[in-house]
Amino acid sequence: MAQQTPDISRICQSAVALADKHGESFDYTPESITAAERLLAGQNVAYKQGKLTDIYVWNLSVMIGVYIGQTMMHCALSERGYRWRVDSDGVPMLSDGKDNYISPIYQVRKRITGNEDDNVRAFFEAVLDLAEGNHKSFIADRPIS
Repeated sequence: MAQQTPDISRICQSAVALADKHGESFDYTPESITAAERLLAGQNVAYKQGKLTDIYVWNLSVMIGVYIGQTMMHCALSERGYRWRVDSDGVPMLSDGKDNYISPIYQVRKRITGNEDDNVRAFFEAVLDLAEGNHKSFIADRPIS
């Protein structure tokens, strides 16, 4: 039985409200991805200090990852045939219905638990470049653990 995609709009509304509480603006523009990066950089510091629980990290990853994915949809991916789907674990991801999958949720999780090299702004730009055909290959998959 196929899993139902979660309410993307509701998740995005939560992300917008969270950003607002932190003095950031999430408005589905490329500039808002820079705001998301600032928010996640702060969460990375808190994570490294041991202040975040695993469930908090996951919930924040879903919230901000879905927002970033929806912004990607607004900026280019929807017109390229991408849609929200769920993977075998029920995690929302973007797919073009072929072999191309983009997982902003796992990228956000990597940013919270990793380092600056996992910057979501760079991820966003790489995905949009891919959508425009500017890169020959790009892998956006879940981390191996």
